[in-house]
Amino acid sequence: MHYDDYDHIIPAIGIRYRYPNEYDPDDILIYYDLYSPRAFEKSLSEETMAAIGAGMTTNTDIHGERIPLITDYGIAITGVVDKDRVTLPVHLAVSSRDESDPVLNARSREMDGTVTVNNLAIGNTYVLLRYASYEFTPTEGDANDFIHSRFDVKHEFIAVNSTYVYEDPKKISSTGSVYYRCVLKPDVVRNLSE
Repeated sequence: MHYDDYDHIIPAIGIRYRYPNEYDPDDILIYYDLYSPRAFEKSLSEETMAAIGAGMTTNTDIHGERIPLITDYGIAITGVVDKDRVTLPVHLAVSSRDESDPVLNARSREMDGTVTVNNLAIGNTYVLLRYASYEFTPTEGDANDFIHSRFDVKHEFIAVNSTYVYEDPKKISSTGSVYYRCVLKPDVVRNLSE
């Protein structure tokens, strides 16, 4: 095994910035270390970000993981792939912030999911779709393409506000993933045979 290739996932959950389209070393990154229930904040200067990795590497209370200082894998989730821009902003909050530890053979847990949809027009009918895999989640097409895709659950609602909150009755496994998309229900839903 090449332990130099292993890393610890540190999810960034937010950023505070002065200029939206340019780097500023004083911008603040907000993240979790996945061990503590609190969020951490650090400036985006190279010195500060390097100190995060160095501090974690010297910390002996981090479950024995190795966190390399030289090798690092960064993944930026920039948003939903929606080439035709037919989906609305959707946010998922789950009932647990931590995961079961697979090293200890801990069982996965069932979490509740709360879905918030934004930018709704009052009086319109929308369709919220839940997918079990990214492989089935459309990345292009019109609302009809989404409605005829391989979703697991479909929930229709009429917007009475610009924001809609949906408590999903179907649980979410802590070791799994789900994907939500919301589209405006078309005036005419075409048949698959068309």
